[in-house]
Amino acid sequence: MSSENQQTNLNYQKDVSPSLNFLVKDVALKALLFSMVFYIVNSNLMNKLLQCLDKFPFIEKNLVQAIVFGIIFYLISVNL
Repeated sequence: MSSENQQTNLNYQKDVSPSLNFLVKDVALKALLFSMVFYIVNSNLMNKLLQCLDKFPFIEKNLVQAIVFGIIFYLISVNL
């Protein structure tokens, strides 16, 4: 392989129109992914799953949701 092929091309701005030069595809896709994870963690389904915690007044649902989001965020960040 030539050295040209071995180097990764990090210039994401080539195909983008001049008005969108600030947009970096990797960062935009990660932001979209994490916003979807945040939406799922805060959904009604997750609230229904966490209703079992109502028996324990010292455990707050919002804290559990934040911890779940943090764990998912960490796992995705490490693997991406």
